[in-house]
This record gives sequence, C-alpha cells and structure tokens, in this order.
Amino acid sequence: MNDLVWCDVGRVLELTESMHEAASESRWDDLIALEAERDPVLHSGTMRQSPETLETLKSIMLLDKLITDLASAARDETARELGQARRVRRAVAAYSSF
Repeated sequence: MNDLVWCDVGRVLELTESMHEAASESRWDDLIALEAERDPVLHSGTMRQSPETLETLKSIMLLDKLITDLASAARDETARELGQARRVRRAVAAYSSF
C-alpha cells in the first residue's frame, strides 16, 4: 500500500501567481494571506520527480524573486517617505520654536 502524499505544485503555482499579482498591485495584506495559504500546501507532501514538477518549481522560484523585488522596492519607498515625513516634522518643530 502506498501512503505517499504528493505536494500539489500546481496549486502552489496558482497561489504564487496570485501573490505576484497582489504584490504588483501593492495589496500587501492580500499577499500575506495568500502566502499563509500557500505555505501549508507547499509543505504538504513529497514533490514528484518529473520534468513538469521541475519546470513548475522554476516558475515558482522566479515569481518568488519578483515578489521579493517588489516588496523590497515598496519597503525602500516607505523608508524614503518616512524620512521625508521626519524632516518635515523637524522643520515644523524648528519653525514653531521661534
């Protein structure tokens, strides 16, 4: 009897594509929810050793890299905006002290 459970890499790819779409649209809460849904599917079983699985995993890895790049760019932009807001507050505080 074979009790081996296979990971549904097709579903992982679908969720990863949705995650990329969410990241592309700056829907960060959706991205987090999708990642939480994807993680247990990704770790739910054994990967089939086939050319199709390998190609699917390559696609998932590419999309993960794109998602990371989008998140990094958004983080950097947020940091710039935060720095600008701090400069404005300091300027207002300095002006108010006169």
